[in-house]
Amino acid sequence: MKPKFTKYLFLLALPFSLTSCEEEKPITNKEESTVIKNVKNTDDYLKKEDYKSIAYGYIYNIKENLKSYESETNGSVKAKVLFFDYDIKYYSCTYKLGSSFYSKDISTSALMTIKNEFYMADKEKILVSRDLEKYDVYTIDEYKKLSYAPSQYTIMGYVFNDESILKSEVVSDKGEVVSIKYTLDNELATNIVKVDMKNNGGLSSYPNFKKIELTLTLKRNFEPVSYSIYSIYEASKAFIGTSEVTQQAECLFSKVNDSVTIPNEQFLADRLGAEPSRINIDDSEQNIKDELLDAVKKLDFANGVNIGGALSLDLLNSPSILNLDANVAFDVSKLSTEKLYSLLNLYVKAEGDEIFNSILGIAKSFAKDSLGDYANLFDNFKSLEVIYDRNGSIYLIPTNTDNIQPTMIKTKVSDLLDLIIKNVDVYGLISGSQNDLVSFKRVKGGDKNNYQVEVVLNEATITSLKENINAFLEKEESSTLKSLLSYKDFDSFKVIITVNNSTFKSVDLSFNYLKAGSEGEEDTIKELIKLHLEAKNQTYDFDSKIHYAESLFNDFTSITEIKNRLNELINHVYVSRQYLLDLNKVYEEYKALNETQKMFIGTNIESDIECARNSVENLLTFLETYVKYDIKNLTNQDILCLAEAYHKNILSSNLLSAEIGEEYYSIISNLADAVDYTSFDGAISKFVGDDETTWGLTEKEIRDIKLIFDIGRFETSIKTRLWMKLMIAGNSLSIDVLEIKINNLYNNL
Repeated sequence: MKPKFTKYLFLLALPFSLTSCEEEKPITNKEESTVIKNVKNTDDYLKKEDYKSIAYGYIYNIKENLKSYESETNGSVKAKVLFFDYDIKYYSCTYKLGSSFYSKDISTSALMTIKNEFYMADKEKILVSRDLEKYDVYTIDEYKKLSYAPSQYTIMGYVFNDESILKSEVVSDKGEVVSIKYTLDNELATNIVKVDMKNNGGLSSYPNFKKIELTLTLKRNFEPVSYSIYSIYEASKAFIGTSEVTQQAECLFSKVNDSVTIPNEQFLADRLGAEPSRINIDDSEQNIKDELLDAVKKLDFANGVNIGGALSLDLLNSPSILNLDANVAFDVSKLSTEKLYSLLNLYVKAEGDEIFNSILGIAKSFAKDSLGDYANLFDNFKSLEVIYDRNGSIYLIPTNTDNIQPTMIKTKVSDLLDLIIKNVDVYGLISGSQNDLVSFKRVKGGDKNNYQVEVVLNEATITSLKENINAFLEKEESSTLKSLLSYKDFDSFKVIITVNNSTFKSVDLSFNYLKAGSEGEEDTIKELIKLHLEAKNQTYDFDSKIHYAESLFNDFTSITEIKNRLNELINHVYVSRQYLLDLNKVYEEYKALNETQKMFIGTNIESDIECARNSVENLLTFLETYVKYDIKNLTNQDILCLAEAYHKNILSSNLLSAEIGEEYYSIISNLADAVDYTSFDGAISKFVGDDETTWGLTEKEIRDIKLIFDIGRFETSIKTRLWMKLMIAGNSLSIDVLEIKINNLYNNL
C-alpha cells in the first residue's frame, strides 16, 4: 500500500474516497529552479533590477550554501467544500545542519489533526513518518515520485526560473533588509506542486492555479530572513466537485549559520539506517482504485441512478430491517467547473419494520440531548423521506402515523452535517490512522470486467475504531445497549464492492462483534449491522418531489403557525374582548383545515378552545356586574347581585384572581361572610306562633330578611347560619318554614 504525505493539505481525504487515474501531465519547462552559487551581496543585482538572480541565489543559499538554520512556517488553506467553509491551519518547523535536514509538519482542521516528520542525513535516503508513529524509509528518487523532496531546488515546491517568473518587484528596502515579490506563472511554476497535490491530496485531477505570489525577504549578504506565499487555485475531488482554494503562509528563519540541534537525531538516524523501502509507484492497489472509479463513472449520473437495498440490524436477537430506496443524479461533466449543490438531485426513502422502530427508540434515548428537534424523527417511525432542493437545503419528512407528518424539518445540509460532526466522533478514528485509511484488495473474479474488491481498514484505524466503540459502551448511559448486545469486544468491519460488466453494481457492508457467551457457552461472533445496496441507472422525476416537499413544507409551516397561535392563546388566556376576537379568528382558520391537518394540531383542541372561550366570556359578563359595586362596602342587595353573577356561570378562579387581585377575590369567593344579619338578629324574638301576621315585623325587617334568604339561593351556607342563630336563640322554628312565612309576608306588602 502506497503511503501518502503532503505539505500542501488542501482537502483531507474522506473515508473510502477514490482517486482517478488521469492521463494529463503538468506543463513542464524545467524540473527545478535555476540557481546561482556563492552570491555575496544584493546591491549589484538591485541596481540592475535583476531580481530573478536574487531569487536564484536565495534558493541556493537555503538549500546548499548555509551551514545551518532553523525556520518556522505558519499558514492556512481555506476552501469551500460542498456547503462548508473549510479552514486548515498548518505549522512547520525545519532544522538544517550541514547535509542533515529535519522538518515537522502539523495540520489542524475541524475534522482532524495530522502530524508528519521528515529526516534526511544525506541526499540518498529520507525518513518519513505519519502521525509520529510509523516510520518509512525511501530513496530520494522514489520519494520525488510521491512528493517534492527537501533536496529539490524549489521554495515549498514552486519552481523559480526565467520562464516561470512573470513579474518581480521590490516591495520593501529598509537598509539591511530587502523584500521582493515574485509573481509566478500558473503553469510553469507548479509542475512539481501539482503532482504532489494530486498524488497526496486525494484530488481527481491536477489543480488549476489562478495566482501565485511569493515574497522573499533577505539581508544584503543573502542571509534569508523570511518568505511568504499567497496562492489561489481550483482543486477537484471525485463526487465533491471543484472548489476554489486560498493558500497563505509565512516562513521565518533564525539561527542562520549558528548552533543548531536537530531534535531526537539519534532516534531518527537509527531508523534512517534501515534499508530503503522499495515501493512501486504504479502498484496494483492504485490500479484497483482507478478501476473502481471508472466503474462508478460508467453509471449514468446525468440521467439518474437508483440505489436500493436494506440495512439489517440485529440488536434484540431478532434482525430488524430498514429498506432504503434512493435516487440521485448530477452532471459529472460539470463537476470540474460548477458546485455540486447546484447540480445534485437527491431523493431518499427509508422504511423500517416494527422491530426497527423499537431500536430507533433506544437510539433516541442515547442521542436525544445532541439531536434536539431531530430526535422527534424517531417517534413511532414508519418511513422517512429525504429530499434535496438543489440550493443547499434538505427536507426531512417523517411519516409516523398514516398520512400525518408530526415533524417536518427543512434545514441546511451544512447544519445537518455540522450536527453530526459535533456530536458523533466521525473522524476520531481518522486522526489515529497511519498512512492510508483503507486499502483495496481484489477478492473475487479474474475477469477485468467482473470482479469484487474488499475495502480494508488499516490496523491503526481498526485499533482506533475498537477503542472508540469500547469507550462509548463503557459509559453509564450506554450500559443498556451493552447489555442488549452482550458485547464483549470488536471483531471486524468489512466492505465488499461488486463490479459487473465494468460498471459499479453493489456494495455490501458488515460490522461484527464478539458476543459474550452465557455460562457454559463459548463466546460467539455476531453480525450487528449488514448493509446491501445496489445501483442501477433509472431516470427519475426529481422536480415533482421537490415541488411535493416545498408544497408540504408550506402547508406544514402554515399548520404549525396555526397550531402555535392556538396553543399560545389556550395556554396564556387573558381576559378581554380582543382575546375572544383573536381566538375566534384562529379558530376559523383551524376549521378550514382538512381532517388530517386537524389531527396534526391535536384531537382535544376544540374542547380546549371552547373551554378558553367560555372562561373569558363568563368572566367578562361577571366583571360587567362587578365594576358597579364598592366591594369593601357591600349592602345585602349588592351581595345578592354579585352572588347571582358569580354563581351564574363557572368562573376560572385563576383568571378572576389575576384580574381583580387576591384581596378582592377573597371577598367575592366568600360573599356569605359579608352579609349583614342585623335585621334578622333583631327579629329572632318575634318569630313565635304559627300566624306570622302577628309577629309584628316592620316592612324593612321583612325586606331585609327576605333578601338574606334570596342570597341563600346562591350562597348555600346562608341557611345554615340562619338555622344556627335560631338554635342559639332557643327558637324551634325550622328554617324552611321560616322562609315560607317570610315570603308570605313579603308578598302581602
